[in-house]
This record gives sequence, C-alpha cells and structure tokens, in this order.
Amino acid sequence: MPSSPLVVTTAPTAAPTTKSGAGVAAPTPRGTVVASVNSNPSSNTDTLAAPLTLADKQRADAERNLKAARGYLQRGNLSATKTRLAAAITAQPNNRDARGMRAQVSTLEQQRDALLSLARGCSNVGRWECASHNAHEALRIDSSSKDAQRLVSLASHESAWQTIPPLAWQTVEPPAEESHALRDLLRHH
Repeated sequence: MPSSPLVVTTAPTAAPTTKSGAGVAAPTPRGTVVASVNSNPSSNTDTLAAPLTLADKQRADAERNLKAARGYLQRGNLSATKTRLAAAITAQPNNRDARGMRAQVSTLEQQRDALLSLARGCSNVGRWECASHNAHEALRIDSSSKDAQRLVSLASHESAWQTIPPLAWQTVEPPAEESHALRDLLRHH
C-alpha cells in the first residue's frame, strides 16, 4: 500500500474546520497547525485556498483602517481619524473613499481652527462666555483638540471668577455697635 502524502497547513485568521471522527466539522483554534492525510493527492480538499496576494492584503488593510476611521470620525476624534486615514492611503494610495474622507477631515479641521481662533480672541479681551461657546463648538467638531479643551477649562475658570460679586472681594467692616462690643470683650481678657 503506497503511503499517503501528509499535508501540513497553518490556520488562517478565520478559523477553519477540521473533520472529526463523527463526520461533524469541529472548529480549529486560530494559529493551530492542521495535519491531514489525503488518499487522493490530486484533489486535496483539506489544504487552504491560494495565499492572499499583496493587493488582497493591501485592500484588506485599507478597508480595516477605513472602517476604524469612520468610527473615529463619528465620535469626532479627528486626530485618530487622520492616523487611520494615513494608514489606509499608505495601503491603497488611490482609494477614493479614503481620499474623500481626508478632504472631509480637512474641512472639519479648518472649521475647528476658525472656532479656536474666535475663542482665543474672545479670551484675550475677557469675553469668557464667547470664548467658552466657541471652544465648546470646536470640541464638538474635534473631541481630541487639546487647545479646545484648554480654552474650555480656562473660560470656565475665568467666568466663575466673574460671577462672584465685587463686594465679596472686599473686607466687610462689622457694624459700629458690634465693633465696640468686640473691642470691650477683647480688652477684658
């Protein structure tokens, strides 16, 4: 009896199945080495499909990064969106979706920067409500903006000082009657 060829493959990212003794397919953990003996070497059904080409890998990388970029964009995180878009464009330089999203991010960055400029101008002249409003709008566009976060915090802090009435800053003199009574009490001791 001729020996059957031994086929050894590695499981891909998606978990394949192997045939168990009962004829039911059992899942194979990822990264597991699968060995099978096939009596008919010309029709080897246990081997994996053709390996992914470089173009397939690049397409998969681009799609994975685009999906992540869309999620970050929905959450308003322009910094993470740009990072994922750069990775997608590196994988597939002519990807129309990635380039379109990059143009959209650029527009949002311009809007954020204009709002931050207004917020800075308002803070320079002490208009803290204006500074807070514009910085909040910039944060709504880009939650990752450190400048917007800093301006919101500064405006909040400064506007809190403006709500304290000026009389509270001054020392308050007790009425004359209480002043004399306190003075007499202190002299006694």
